[in-house]
Amino acid sequence: TNSSDDGKTKQNGTDGSGIDPNRSNNDQKIKNLFESVPDDVRVHRGFNNAVFQNDGFSTVLDCIISTRIGGNCSNNSTIAKRDNSNILATDLPSENYQLYTTGHSLGAADSMLLGAALHLAFPIELIQSINFGCPKVGNLEWGSWMNQLQTDRGGTYNQSGRVISGGYEVFRFVNKIDLIPRLPELLFQHAGHTLQMSVGGEIEAYYDHFGNEDLGYAGVPFGWGAAPYALLPLAIASHPCSHYVNYLEYYRPGQNSTVQNDSLFFVREF
Repeated sequence: TNSSDDGKTKQNGTDGSGIDPNRSNNDQKIKNLFESVPDDVRVHRGFNNAVFQNDGFSTVLDCIISTRIGGNCSNNSTIAKRDNSNILATDLPSENYQLYTTGHSLGAADSMLLGAALHLAFPIELIQSINFGCPKVGNLEWGSWMNQLQTDRGGTYNQSGRVISGGYEVFRFVNKIDLIPRLPELLFQHAGHTLQMSVGGEIEAYYDHFGNEDLGYAGVPFGWGAAPYALLPLAIASHPCSHYVNYLEYYRPGQNSTVQNDSLFFVREF
């Protein structure tokens, strides 16, 4: 379950695994992004490789850096300027913007890893991962480190309302007794907030999945992880992306009479 065979790789392939060694001299800069990740953080190798192999992360990074300096993702001449820019972007971009990552199932796990990497690359940005049917991504230390990045423990704003010290926040939607968010069982831990989609349109939000007694926030109820096994066929059938889409479409405020409060749709903060 470690993200490299030598055991030295921290979260997101910090020893360079999955990053093309023949890329430009920014390779070392990319690797340096992950030096602040605690040594005992481990993630699932398959999820890690999906994000950091085949130049995927570098491509996304190019696009964002290009946009920050006034270009766009399809402008090769602007992207080329990245070689002369500081990959640890601490300067404010010309316009305020928001970075989101999202995905379903494997894509949800990838969105969490990508969001964490982007937070390290752009520490002043406010980044959110809003994903669906996400499996557990890493170990206990991964969960603790990720939850420390949440914006309610770090994000600050200047007088004009712009983020000057960002953070990373995760919201994971779980459709009823979907089995996949309960897996893998051993040695893996959830990170971020759990948004439990229940029958009838009610979505219950659980702070950092396990809650926080000091802050007065509840965690998932007892037996949450075991619930799917009582109705395994239904649990498996709850996972397809189309079921998540249909649920959110049906209970979207203003679309159905069962929704009582049109002002409530998505949990943004605790």
